[in-house]
Amino acid sequence: MHSLLSKLSLAVQKVWSGLQKIPAKSLLSASESPAGFAAIAGLGLGAVILLNITSGTSEDDTVFAPTAPAPASSTSLDQATQSDDVAMPQENAAPQDKPVERFTLGRNETLINLLSRAKIGRRNAHAAVNALGNVTNLRKLQRGQEIRLQRSPAEDAVIQRLWIRDTFDEQAIAKREEGSYRALREAVPTITLTRLVEGVITDNLYMSAKREGLPDSVIINLIRMMSFNVDFEREIRQGDGFQVYFERRYAPEFDDMENGRILHVDLALQRRPVTATWFQDAEGNDDYFDQTGESTRRALMKTPLDVAVVTSRYGRRKHPVLGYTRMHKGVDFRAPTGTPIMAAGDGVIEMAARNGSYGNYIRIRHNGSYKTAYGHLSKYGKGIKKGRRVKQGQIIGYSGATGRVTAAHLHYEVLVNGQQANPLTLKLPTGRVLSGDDLGRFQKLRQALNADIAAVRSAQLLQKESPAGVAQAQ
Repeated sequence: MHSLLSKLSLAVQKVWSGLQKIPAKSLLSASESPAGFAAIAGLGLGAVILLNITSGTSEDDTVFAPTAPAPASSTSLDQATQSDDVAMPQENAAPQDKPVERFTLGRNETLINLLSRAKIGRRNAHAAVNALGNVTNLRKLQRGQEIRLQRSPAEDAVIQRLWIRDTFDEQAIAKREEGSYRALREAVPTITLTRLVEGVITDNLYMSAKREGLPDSVIINLIRMMSFNVDFEREIRQGDGFQVYFERRYAPEFDDMENGRILHVDLALQRRPVTATWFQDAEGNDDYFDQTGESTRRALMKTPLDVAVVTSRYGRRKHPVLGYTRMHKGVDFRAPTGTPIMAAGDGVIEMAARNGSYGNYIRIRHNGSYKTAYGHLSKYGKGIKKGRRVKQGQIIGYSGATGRVTAAHLHYEVLVNGQQANPLTLKLPTGRVLSGDDLGRFQKLRQALNADIAAVRSAQLLQKESPAGVAQAQ
């Protein structure tokens, strides 16, 4: 029992120490959702209870809150004494242990090279690295990766422990035990928070959302998920509103944040309102659905690139190079060279090669009826070749000016039963429609999300109307 309480206390102390490192203003902003605030409040309460349990209580079982901790330094997360089962670095360890050292992987530097730079013995370094190779892909280590090591108490050239945080929420560890190394993976404790960003479109969705503080990665995911049923060139207008409610994960031990999935989106377009809510059914399948429970996903995306401006529509036109009028059997999107192009739907690459006036060209077969084609590419995506299966939204190439063109752009075609059709007006089949218990659970989820959003908006309004908020606005 004492061992269990010690471990629980240690875990809470690590999270609590991490929370202390964040400025109060940033922490409140990060935890603006009721759920996020409850998580942080729960951790604080847990810290109080566990710290008192482990330190003992008085005879009448009165629990006293601990005194306020001293301000944490930049290394405070690593200064708590750890048990052998918790592989967190120890900056201010017991006398018999050496301090944890931090190194950053340089350009074209391998882990072995880094350890040599740290003056670790070659044989010892290879033994630790070989063990780590069983639990992580060392080939994926990149420049700037932080490597942490602790030297043996007996010899500086020998590694006692080695840590590599290879994903946001996990790290790989090599521990010296009886002259050899044991490698394992350990979860990095995280707290799930949410954030609400809303605003009015003044030029385009990307720039307007960015000005309101929506992170780039979330904007790109937003555009991708809404590309199934929103024509970004014709339907987005100045004055339209947007509201995005998304998850974030905070790792107190490392004092960093990762943006997560979008939970709910509302686009107040002048032509029609568009909404999408993330939902996972009882079988673990997840997707985005509108207010009626119909999937917002279509068989094909209307626009296969993130920022779409149509420069030439489907139909008869005067050819910009040849000079005479002919049928334009696709849609041209303005796209500077190097703009990522996405597969409009799941399918198999039918062609990825030079194709006459199309230049570098890709054609994807989606099913027995639909195909899509992409022309004038500057280059193909990694691994893209004939016969390769691709997923909707996967980057298949990059825009360019190959073939018969006057400027860089994407020529996009949709073929239905072998004949080109207008991608912007084509009526595409919808995805799944929720029913029964799944529909009931989805509607309850929407109600809960809407209540959270309403609470956040009220809190934001009160903050703006407070004397401090008014002074900040001025």
